Amino acid sequence: MGYDYTSHGKKIAIRVLLATFLCAGVAVLWACSDDSSSSADDEPAVSTKTSALEVDEEHNIITWTTENSKDMCLLESGSFTWKTVNLGFSKESARYEFRGDTLVLYPLVYNNGEQERFGRMYLGGTAGKIYGTWRALFCDFDPVEKNTFCATGDVFTTKTITISKGEMITETQYDFERYSAQKSGNLVLSELTADILRALKGTFELYIPGAFVDDSARVLSLIQEYKITTVSQTKTSINFKMDDKEYALKYNEAEETLAKDGSEKVNRTVKLELSSGKTTCNLDFERTFMEKSLCKSENKDYLDINKEIIDGQGSTLEFAVAYLANNQEEFEKCVKSVSPASSSNGQGYDGELN
Repeated sequence: MGYDYTSHGKKIAIRVLLATFLCAGVAVLWACSDDSSSSADDEPAVSTKTSALEVDEEHNIITWTTENSKDMCLLESGSFTWKTVNLGFSKESARYEFRGDTLVLYPLVYNNGEQERFGRMYLGGTAGKIYGTWRALFCDFDPVEKNTFCATGDVFTTKTITISKGEMITETQYDFERYSAQKSGNLVLSELTADILRALKGTFELYIPGAFVDDSARVLSLIQEYKITTVSQTKTSINFKMDDKEYALKYNEAEETLAKDGSEKVNRTVKLELSSGKTTCNLDFERTFMEKSLCKSENKDYLDINKEIIDGQGSTLEFAVAYLANNQEEFEKCVKSVSPASSSNGQGYDGELN
């Protein structure tokens, strides 16, 4: 499996909810498989997929067959190459019904054709007629409880399906820039800051993606518990005293972006420094899911490799999932060297940090 940076069992609560069931039949790691309209810089602002379609209007069932492909960073003969890989065909079915002017699709996922309990909701076509263009509402309908459940928070995609005789076209638009713009916050009051304060007291449980999780209550609680004096503070930096020793914590970069393959995965970059006296501890973390610009042999030491995908010809592929740079181990050694406890017994840090 690909590398999932979820240290200590914690999970980031940031998710971008996609209506992914239209491509659920493809046994791959991505929400959808074909970015047929990708731009030159790998950002599929709009992706379009065309499927062969059968409509059983008597039983209200649609069945679509899709030839799936995926741009991948393949490892072949010791070198990395960006290629479009044929992943074979997938065949899926759903029962449809209309509730007023809303189309509800219930995926048929079991061998006996039993439908899923929750149906995906679409709007925009003509009530009572399956043919037309329908926009995903990112809501599920429960016919048992007669309840509707919608994605909470912001959704950064727009998905439409156009159903016509013999064909279904799925179009997805991605708003990468708006996602990034809405992820700025007070980094000093984050979960990662709380972890660093605890590390200075000897408890090392650094969860780097915690930089994007607000944990202001715990940070303020630790400031009181450790009798920390705040000298100055902004959203990205804090100067403070702990046990009569001065520290400066500064976030130089903290960014989350949507993965450019159009999935719900999130790229994360965190660069910060913790200084005390003449010592500066630098943390440099980057996890970017694979894109063409990173698919280079010179990056081989930083590429997370997977061998589990089988292409349409039945071959097992070896490919890079993500670019991962992480000097957390060296950072923790350095933090230990500048901790109040380390200073009291004369220990120091003699390593090198990138």
